[in-house]
Amino acid sequence: MQPEALRDFTELVQRHADQWYRAALRIVLDHGSAQDCVQDASIKMWSNWNSFRGDAQRSTWAYRFVINEALSAKRRSRPVATTDPSELAGIPDSPYFEADAVLTALYAAVAQLPEQQRLVFQFRYFDELPYADIAHILGTSQGGLKANYHHAVAKIKKTMVGLNLDLHSES
Repeated sequence: MQPEALRDFTELVQRHADQWYRAALRIVLDHGSAQDCVQDASIKMWSNWNSFRGDAQRSTWAYRFVINEALSAKRRSRPVATTDPSELAGIPDSPYFEADAVLTALYAAVAQLPEQQRLVFQFRYFDELPYADIAHILGTSQGGLKANYHHAVAKIKKTMVGLNLDLHSES
């Protein structure tokens, strides 16, 4: 490999590693497994670096490796103890605002979605990826993704409204 390729790879990993980790964590729901997914995906990216065809951005191409690793890890593992959904939010506790209850409910609602809807919702809502990138990552059409996102949002809204959370309870 040329030094230029190594530099480009290193820059890509440094720029996107946190985003890849968060995406993997939302799929496997375990910190250690998410780290393993990113590491394994990075090795595969490097091994396939010269096979990049350029039909998408390099970052989108790389993201697909991470998602495929996370989905494979999830399929291989049996559900044991999962990370508390509130830990995934990354928002500290606050005595002034009880966001923890809302975020926990949101993550629980997202976890109940069918896999395709869950993935599309996570990529669009949390990662703010455009539909074109999501379509490339998941290998599907943008129209189908938009429909999945719409259905996911409707199900999450229904779940959240049904919870009727008391966000102003006194401590």
